[in-house]
Amino acid sequence: MKSREIRKKNTKILHGVQWFAFIFGTFGFYWLATLGPINLKRFPMPWMVCWSDPFSPGACPAGTLQHFLTTGNGVIPFFAIGMLALIAVIFGRMTCGWLCPFGLLQDLTYKMKKYAKFIVLGLLAAILVYLCWRAPMFSGYTSPRTGKFTSSALYKLWGKGRMQEFWSYLILYIVLFSAMFSLFFIRFKKFTISNKLGNWGRAFFFIVPFIVLPLLALDPHLATRGPWFCKICPSGTVFAAIPQFLMNALPRDFFPLFGLPMTSPFIPYGFSAYQDIRAMGQAMFAIKISMLVLLIWVTTLSKRVFCKFACPIGTFYSFFAYFSAVRIHVDLEKCKGESCNVCKAVCPMDIKIYQEGSLSHCIGCLECVNKCPQGAAQVIRPSYLNFLIPRKRYTVATVPEKQLKCSSCSDCSEEK
Repeated sequence: MKSREIRKKNTKILHGVQWFAFIFGTFGFYWLATLGPINLKRFPMPWMVCWSDPFSPGACPAGTLQHFLTTGNGVIPFFAIGMLALIAVIFGRMTCGWLCPFGLLQDLTYKMKKYAKFIVLGLLAAILVYLCWRAPMFSGYTSPRTGKFTSSALYKLWGKGRMQEFWSYLILYIVLFSAMFSLFFIRFKKFTISNKLGNWGRAFFFIVPFIVLPLLALDPHLATRGPWFCKICPSGTVFAAIPQFLMNALPRDFFPLFGLPMTSPFIPYGFSAYQDIRAMGQAMFAIKISMLVLLIWVTTLSKRVFCKFACPIGTFYSFFAYFSAVRIHVDLEKCKGESCNVCKAVCPMDIKIYQEGSLSHCIGCLECVNKCPQGAAQVIRPSYLNFLIPRKRYTVATVPEKQLKCSSCSDCSEEK
């Protein structure tokens, strides 16, 4: 086992990389999106940050893949698939553990203390009040002449004197979101999503909303097939939908932002001119916001729920988990199993790395390798990656070749 100073340094490096990736992927380098000749917005990033995020320098791989599924012209996104596969075959799911901004947000949500929780809930409640007032969400009215339902925000219902609809939907919002927020103040026991349940969840979200619905289901607003997973994606809600709606609250005179030329790369993407999209926030948007609130609540009780249960990019990476160049190996002779469980305590995915089936959920943060008191959790990596994962800081596996190839296989464990 490495010294205490080395273990602390390893954890600091992990957190430093995570925060740099968060700043890079969500707001700090947004000007790279349209800066020529790169125009990074045309390229998918290897993590979950929505293409519509005005401060993201790149595109979301999930959105990119779904876009080609919805076009219906048979074009295969070889670049996006190849890029993700290349990363996965070398690093497995390490991108999820080291670089994904939404993964870091989930880590922070789970670790929130009492006062931080009140601050976050207060901010979220203020955003919801604004959205319910300015965006249609569920509210609207039925025309007495046509009998058709028309979506309308609360402030418009108030302005038109439709007081019955106004008070009805205001009470609906108060009851609905009060019920959701009350969950945060009820004491629930923290829990772990089992590997088996996580696999079922990943299979459902990867197959149904990510592949099948974009191929078959029409978007009623676009009259074409739509990116259905994007419509419910919590990462898109946090990094794109909410910022877009809040920035539309700025007066028209603020655009182009910062008084810069409309073609300047230093204007956040999509804000070179004023375009009020708040009227688009209808029922699907309200469902998306509600799902985000519920996800935040569940994430306070269980680690990285979205990563383990629903993320399509993490699911794609997990296909390579058992043969990627970098992966975790457990020395079963040294491992103490249930009597120790340090690996589970430090794991952001809440998995026992020594259990069969855990490797596909491992996000390669290397904290189990870093903290294992027995030195049983080890990292397999090719020699050319020694500069990233040096022996002096991590326990590198030195086991027979056969065991390297199937380190998590139950047959090998039985033979051993």
